[in-house]
Amino acid sequence: MTKLIYGHDPLCGWCFGFIPVLEHFVLNRPDIEIEIIPGGLMKGAKVKPYSDMLDYISGAAPKMTAITGQALGESFFDMMRQAPTPMITSAPPSHAILQMQKLVADKEVLMFAHAIQNVHFRDGKDLNISSTYEEICDALSLPQIDTQAITQATEHEPMVAESYKRAGLLNISSFPTCLVLDESGQPLGRIDSVYDPQAFLSQVDAVVSAQLG
Repeated sequence: MTKLIYGHDPLCGWCFGFIPVLEHFVLNRPDIEIEIIPGGLMKGAKVKPYSDMLDYISGAAPKMTAITGQALGESFFDMMRQAPTPMITSAPPSHAILQMQKLVADKEVLMFAHAIQNVHFRDGKDLNISSTYEEICDALSLPQIDTQAITQATEHEPMVAESYKRAGLLNISSFPTCLVLDESGQPLGRIDSVYDPQAFLSQVDAVVSAQLG
């Protein structure tokens, strides 16, 4: 079975913008497995209060919306203006996704990852607290996960560190990045930052067709 590796970060606005592309892809190619690999966008010195990012995100948001059609919610900006603001760190939501991968099928993991981004970038939910994940699991009828482990996760937590390392070994350094693999796990092609749903679908099909041809 052909497989799509999705190099992803829960705190990447462009990955939030990529949601309609993957939803379209899943509807049209349900036979292709999708594996999310959280890659660690916000780690190390990049971990800081969200308020420090307000000016940057406010300036970058219109371009992202124009290209992807996905708009950040006013509640998200309100979250960045509050005092104190949450810390921007990829480890907790990445840990949540990695936990969910052990419990459900790939399409449900993708649904969970998208829900994390929707409640954050649209509704301004804090991804560092337990209740955010409990509410998502309840709303989607997904298994409950260890929310205490999520809130305590750092980039050095073994499961998170291994995911970040794996992304590096696959040369995934920007997000979103997708790799198409054949049935034996060998890479067939790489697709970076395509935000038109049909164009993305066509590019994946072209990569797969080239192998078959």
